[in-house]
Amino acid sequence: MGSGVAFGYATHHFGSHQSTDDASIVPPPTGPLDTSATDNSAPGAKPGAAAPTTPHLAPKVTGPGTVTTLNVPSADDDMKTRPVDVYRPAVPANVVLPVVYLLHGVPGEPDRMMEAVKDVLDQAFTSGAEAPFIVAVPTGGGNAHNDTEWADAQDGKDMVESYLIKNVIPAVEGNSPRSASMRAIVGFSMGGYAAANLTLRHPDLFSQFVSLAGYFHVDDPDGMFGSDSRVEAANTPDDMVQKAAGKRVLLLEDQDETDSLIQGQAAEFAQRLHDCACGVDLSWHIEPGGHSYDFVTASFPKVITFLDQGFTVGSSASQSPSSAGPSASPSAGASTGASTTASGATSSTG
Repeated sequence: MGSGVAFGYATHHFGSHQSTDDASIVPPPTGPLDTSATDNSAPGAKPGAAAPTTPHLAPKVTGPGTVTTLNVPSADDDMKTRPVDVYRPAVPANVVLPVVYLLHGVPGEPDRMMEAVKDVLDQAFTSGAEAPFIVAVPTGGGNAHNDTEWADAQDGKDMVESYLIKNVIPAVEGNSPRSASMRAIVGFSMGGYAAANLTLRHPDLFSQFVSLAGYFHVDDPDGMFGSDSRVEAANTPDDMVQKAAGKRVLLLEDQDETDSLIQGQAAEFAQRLHDCACGVDLSWHIEPGGHSYDFVTASFPKVITFLDQGFTVGSSASQSPSSAGPSASPSAGASTGASTTASGATSSTG
């Protein structure tokens, strides 16, 4: 570590900005998050049966990607809408690409997170070195709770998990909802915690997650979970590793980390995933740098390569977020939102 060389273990199964301030509001689908577990099997298949998959094929990228902003309805009364910055590579509009949901930390905002990764994405995709994918950066902060943990507040004032799962995913994916094999979450700091937490709470929706300088236990300074031990338990990745069965996981921690909340978390969580013996395809590394957006930028080539190796086109039906519920149920309910589906984002994301 002192040499500045990344270390860790990596084993298979462990053995131009077009921001639109007046963007139209994208309506969400109706219905609250339910608490029933769902699976990603093909219709008629036995629960948990693996669906046949083929590699994600790379269309030719003709230039830099574009970034547009979707104003997606919130799932609470704290904010009317929460913006989502969406990066789309320069490929034909009818090409359906994988989607990565990139979550910022606190303090943080979509514009700054997108700024940290856009040039890296352009370089990787235009050079032909990596297969392109869409990146959507939602808004995870709130007025009632600044540090939301990307969760649903027990007091109902900031329903960020519901916003992401119920509203953002349909708004970004439009008329082409992706299967779990074409969808992933990446997060930095608080977002790194959330990438793990949301994947393990919704294992039917995501096949991969990446945590950049994240943590895997509850840290709730703004009272999102209301000091309710049941809700905290349902939002503790350390205790939900069995839900990572069959997932691909990349954990990156910064070498110069000074926050005790984060120091050593990558190694500890990696050990938990290893000990669960549940078929996790895991990589973890300590990377040079400190806890900053520069670390995100420097790490992102490794993130892109990791995700591209995992995206596949499954033959099973796509999982609709509006019908999916968290795998761990104790959580506040969600607001129902508008009555029309989020088809308005199709032209900007595909």
